[in-house]
Parts: sequence; C-alpha cells; structure tokens
Amino acid sequence: MKGAATFIGFAALAVGVAIFAAGCGGGGEAHPASSGDVIVVTQTAPPASSLPRRTATPSPAPTPSPLQVCAPNPDPAPPKVLQMQEPQPGQQLKIPFHVRGWGSNIGANNKGVALGIVDAKQSIVQVLNLPPQPNTYRLPPPDLERTDNSRPFAADIVIDGVKEPTPYCLWIYLETTPEGRPRGVVQVPVVVVP
Repeated sequence: MKGAATFIGFAALAVGVAIFAAGCGGGGEAHPASSGDVIVVTQTAPPASSLPRRTATPSPAPTPSPLQVCAPNPDPAPPKVLQMQEPQPGQQLKIPFHVRGWGSNIGANNKGVALGIVDAKQSIVQVLNLPPQPNTYRLPPPDLERTDNSRPFAADIVIDGVKEPTPYCLWIYLETTPEGRPRGVVQVPVVVVP
C-alpha cells in the first residue's frame, strides 16, 4: 500500500510538471508566444502654436529728488543751532506721527520751538508750540552747539481730514519776526497717510 501511494504521488507530480511545461510553451524555457506581426502606434505631438502674450511695460523709476512740497526756506537755521531728528525728509508717516529734534538755546526762558504744517498749496494747516523737554540723561547730536540751554523737543502730531497720501512740509523754527515771518527754519518734506 505504501508503494501504491508513492506511485500515485509521483504520477500526480509528473502530470503537474507536464501541465506547467505546456503552459510555458514547452522546450524548458519560457518564451512569449509569437502571434505574428506586432504594430506599435505612437502619437506625435502637434507643432507648438505661439499664443499672444501681454508684456509688462516697465514702470518709471522713482525720482531721487525730495518732495517738492516745501517752498524756498526764508531763513535756514544752521545745524549747530536747530536739528530735526525725526521724521526724515521724504518719509511716509501714518497718523499720529512723531516729531523730535534738538535746539542749542531753546531752553532759555522755556521758549521751545514752533512747528508749522504747510500743505502743497503753501497754506498753513497747523501751528504748534513745542516746549523744550528736560535734557537729563539725553545726549544732543554731536554737531549741535552745546549750551546750558540746549534741550530736546518732541510731539505726536495729528492732522485731521487726511483721506489719502498727502504731502506736507514741516516747518520747525525758533522765532518769528515782528511781521510774523519765521526765523531759524528747518524744513522737512513728508507724506502723511491716513
């Protein structure tokens, strides 16, 4: 009985190998079945068409000159007497904006400085008196003439009715003549934005 089972096992194995060999095409090696001619179709791309494109026009370069909002300075203050530290000429400022500087003699009798805000039409928008501040623990600019009355000045400025970027000229001056003309003037052109 043992021999019959072994014989049946070998017979089943032989049948399985024969079926496997027939499935692979015979000959002991697996080769693809040839069905004759093979046609390969490739699709060629159509020629590229040029699409009209809009080219960007170059924008003009910004002018390096300062804002032309300030009229000629009637009586320029020398830097050793009056200096404006903030804002810088041509700076864009958001309301409220800060102004600050130093005067070599503005502490005498607490006279301070005056700040005039002038628009592009040369109309005076505001005039403010800025009193001197204490100079304790503060260093004046190196080129300012230092006296016992050298003091800083500063203020936060609000301009009403600004709805778009608007150029202004800030006039900081020491005093006025009897006719009301500013003397010892520093002008700073700025753009104020709402």
